[in-house]
Amino acid sequence: VCYDKAAARGRGKNIPVGTVIDRVVTSPDEYDFFLCSHHGIQGTSRPTRYHVLFDESNLDVNAMQLIAYYLCHIYGRCDRSVSIPVPVYFAHLVCARAPYHFLAAL
Repeated sequence: VCYDKAAARGRGKNIPVGTVIDRVVTSPDEYDFFLCSHHGIQGTSRPTRYHVLFDESNLDVNAMQLIAYYLCHIYGRCDRSVSIPVPVYFAHLVCARAPYHFLAAL
């Protein structure tokens, strides 16, 4: 629920799409952030928490967050943005299907 009444969106009073939270509620020892990349279709939209484990690209913080946001907008099965980046979405789908392929091969 968005507590800033001027910024609240829709009946669910969600935070605006593209909102990034990278201070106060994040870990002081790790590089993590919250990103709300999607509209809440039914009910409240939930921001996704991102943990950067290893960064060999040396991107600045804003570029990393922007890439994560843009990757949520290229999912081919949906005409809206999704809550997680598409490569993560596809990895989840592959892991869900993998047991069926491996069990059939045994």
